[in-house]
Amino acid sequence: MSYTVHLAAVTAEEIERARAAAASDAPVLTASSSVSLAHDLVNLEVQPLASVVAELVDVGQPLRNDGWHPLRAPIVVDPETAMARCRRLDDAWAAGAPELGGLIGDTVGPGLDAVRTLYAHAAASHEWVLSYLSPPDDPDLAARTLVPTVASAVTP
Repeated sequence: MSYTVHLAAVTAEEIERARAAAASDAPVLTASSSVSLAHDLVNLEVQPLASVVAELVDVGQPLRNDGWHPLRAPIVVDPETAMARCRRLDDAWAAGAPELGGLIGDTVGPGLDAVRTLYAHAAASHEWVLSYLSPPDDPDLAARTLVPTVASAVTP
């Protein structure tokens, strides 16, 4: 089963509002930037890039204590950690670039670019990174899954 991972840059106020919402309500957050990509990107075989990408996508603090998903609950990364991870990703990207040519680069390049762009935006804006997975295909599991709703911020 393949999942889609959703990353969003959100303010601290949005995180606090989502955490304060009623347990029965899926959180709704407004993001200044968001991307979606195949979770399979974490299976990249180029090191250390693969381990850095896996950390950026799948490691963080729980968004809420009531979050559940068969693979992992929604998580958030604070702005300071996002900034440090952004730098590590840039270093790992540079180190792995020679191995990312051809078909591998064509396949994973857009996903890696999306992660790099989102983390760079969050770091520059001093925002949190929200990461959550699409619900499973199984209707019974999907009904129990906490999946936030992310809306784009509208700028005048």
